[in-house]
Amino acid sequence: MHRWFHLGVTLLVVQGLAASAYAEEQTLEGEIVDPAGYLKEGARGSDLADQTYEAVDGGQTLALLADDDRLYLLLAEEPGEDPNELVYDYVNQQVRLNGVIYERSGLRGVVPLSVEPVEPPASPDQPEEPQTPSAPLP
Repeated sequence: MHRWFHLGVTLLVVQGLAASAYAEEQTLEGEIVDPAGYLKEGARGSDLADQTYEAVDGGQTLALLADDDRLYLLLAEEPGEDPNELVYDYVNQQVRLNGVIYERSGLRGVVPLSVEPVEPPASPDQPEEPQTPSAPLP
């Protein structure tokens, strides 16, 4: 019986470790979206920025829809902080976000540490800006 007790405790500890959150700092690229609109209707894209701002101003937390189609809810680092603060100016835009990723029970979240817009690739029909030759140094 004593051996079964230790086996049971060991299984509970292993199960507890498996259920704990996985955290890792990582850089992701994707679009900042309203997760409710995205999950319910597939809503995304720059034409929805006004709708997304309305949702955020009403209390909605934003999410990052990564390029691999994984959705990461934005999380605050500390209780009472605004998780949308760093990304507010980038709703429905492509960004590069560095943050701490958490995953538990299939749900993903990210605490944003930095964010920057991703420049769209130059279109092939758009001419490149000419480069000015530099003057030789004396």
